[in-house]
Amino acid sequence: MPTCHRERQLVYPVFALIFFFLILFGGAAGAVGVPISNFVVPYTSYTYDYWGEAVPAPQAYLPSHVITGSDLGVGDFRAPSDLVVGPGGDIYIADAGNNRILVFDSSWQLLRIMDSFINRGEEDGFARPQGIFVTADGSLYVADTGQTRIIQFDSQGELVRIIGPPQSEVEGVLPAGFDYRPLKVGVDLHDRIYVISQDLPEGLISFSEDGRFRGFLGAPKVTPNLADYIWSRLATREQRARMQVFLPTEYTNFDLDPDGFIYATTKDEDQDDSGQKRDRVKMLNAKGEDLLRRLGFDPPVGDVQYPDQHSTATRRRASLLVDITVQDFGVYSVLDSNRGRVFTYDNNGNLLYMFGSRGTDYGQMMQPVALDYQDYTMLVLDAQKNAIMIYEPTDYALLIWAALDAYNRGDYELTEALWRKVLELNGNYDLAYTGIGRTLVRRELYGEAMHFFKLGNNRAEYSDAFNLYRRGVIYEQFSKAFFVLLALGLAIVLGRKLRGRKNSSAMVQSAAATTSGEGLIRQTLRSLKYGFYCLFHPGEGFYQLKYGRRGTVAAATVILGLVVAAIVFSRQYTGFIFNTLDLTRLSLPLEIASVVVPFLLWSAVNWALTTLMEGKGSFRDIYIASAFALIPLVLFIFPLTILSNYITAEEGTFYHVSLAVGVLWTAVLVVFGAVMTTHEYDFAKTIWTCLLTIFGMAFAMFLGFLFINLSEQVFNFINDIVVELMYRT
Repeated sequence: MPTCHRERQLVYPVFALIFFFLILFGGAAGAVGVPISNFVVPYTSYTYDYWGEAVPAPQAYLPSHVITGSDLGVGDFRAPSDLVVGPGGDIYIADAGNNRILVFDSSWQLLRIMDSFINRGEEDGFARPQGIFVTADGSLYVADTGQTRIIQFDSQGELVRIIGPPQSEVEGVLPAGFDYRPLKVGVDLHDRIYVISQDLPEGLISFSEDGRFRGFLGAPKVTPNLADYIWSRLATREQRARMQVFLPTEYTNFDLDPDGFIYATTKDEDQDDSGQKRDRVKMLNAKGEDLLRRLGFDPPVGDVQYPDQHSTATRRRASLLVDITVQDFGVYSVLDSNRGRVFTYDNNGNLLYMFGSRGTDYGQMMQPVALDYQDYTMLVLDAQKNAIMIYEPTDYALLIWAALDAYNRGDYELTEALWRKVLELNGNYDLAYTGIGRTLVRRELYGEAMHFFKLGNNRAEYSDAFNLYRRGVIYEQFSKAFFVLLALGLAIVLGRKLRGRKNSSAMVQSAAATTSGEGLIRQTLRSLKYGFYCLFHPGEGFYQLKYGRRGTVAAATVILGLVVAAIVFSRQYTGFIFNTLDLTRLSLPLEIASVVVPFLLWSAVNWALTTLMEGKGSFRDIYIASAFALIPLVLFIFPLTILSNYITAEEGTFYHVSLAVGVLWTAVLVVFGAVMTTHEYDFAKTIWTCLLTIFGMAFAMFLGFLFINLSEQVFNFINDIVVELMYRT
């Protein structure tokens, strides 16, 4: 919802500011309306953690009053459509159903009712005005939807000009059959006018300061999913003609910050059923480029978790954002019409807090359409209740704002103290840990900062702090490390010389030994040692595994166990920067099954297929060869996991490339060793066999899940019969 912002400097001491607002709770709004007190808050508050799970949080805002038109002495509202708090604190309401604009002061005293005006000597009026905007000098812009025009009034409510539908002399600029119906309007610092028109996916309509059409701004990009794209390529011309056209998403509302950037929300509810988190909030510059920072755990989309279309919940699908308001420090709040909630984000896209719910009780919303703020009080306009909901901040929200203010002023010690106060109220608040970490970085306490960034799951800033911490440790310990490395180098040189003498004296002894008389352990060790030869000579190596009996089932099982150990070790001990898993949810049986089950499926399906495709390998041969092909994973995962604890995010390219090399090496050994050499196939048949094996594994897993599901249904059916018979007897 467009509004003009007040550039306010917070000059009071922060704690004094907190108590000041606590004392003034209910001040302006308390003069009118129905107070909401002595009742249980009709909604719960939460934030989302790094893994997208909702975690409880204290209430940030509490409902204070419900104000109706009757309370204000202007009669009942009818389908009100917009609400704006002007630069001087005056409140403007677009009462669309009554075709009027209402203006109140900050204490809700009526200033004027604008239901008619003089236009070229004749009386004129509004026709369902949907959007309003107030500039810094008090000028009022109205999107008069029913009469397809933008109307400008001065600060006294006198008509200044009327801007009609956009006109272009260049053919094709305006879409064919364009039906101009302005819904929302806003004006930037240079008096350029921006308009959202109904059913217009081309973006915001831009007018120059003199009211001439300049073009479209910030058309959302279209990204059809892969299935739709493939079908559009395979479909006939008639089928493509009947398909839904991939149109950009329409904007629902926008706001301008003090620097002239446009914060806009998009109508992107339906496109999110696939689970994709689309960009429902944008920050556009004058060129229409999206500059919004999305550095939070999830992009600013409202609810991250929600019931899908098959759920029995009353409010399904994603959040539908219908309004936005920008506050101090780049903080912005968005209004979710689908569930009646307000989500507030900082300038990096981190969710600060949320409040509200949908319902008919006091404090709940039914059809919220507009949002704005007055100091720290939030005002929500409800078109179905025909009322204005007033929400007041709690100590929790005020502490967050005080911490943001202190950090913005450079008072880092006070910022840390305030964030610690927030953590006393909400130990799940990741942003508070990050806030403390930032203050510690500013004070050059990098080791402590790393600890708090880790608690806040902030990997990017943890990496920066670790880089500074590591640099300091290297500078301090350089001399010690130099002498240690020098001594280690000398020890290695001397060790090699001594080993060379021992080897030369032992050359007279025969190294050959038959495996027939060896024990199981020694035979397994020799087989494992031979696995290193297979890494660099897959053709000869895998041939000897099968025909030279150099591979054993015991050695293959040991390798498989080492792979499981490597996966578990990597899951739990990969450096924090690169490990995005929840370490508290380790399930050892599940981790073992995630390696063993696919491996056994591969071996079994491959054996079943190759028996029909003239393969020369038995199940034992496939099992051994496939296991030996996994050796690169063991050799790469263990050292890379350890290394990941000592490198930064910028150095992570080496980590990821090395890991990819290990996986690719394993894939090559599987194809050329475990399949081609074992079954004596040519290259084309080998690739075809691998693809069929993967397909067969997927089919086998499908049958397995189907069997489990049917077995569960049969069990439940039998259980119901038994329970019924027991009750009947």
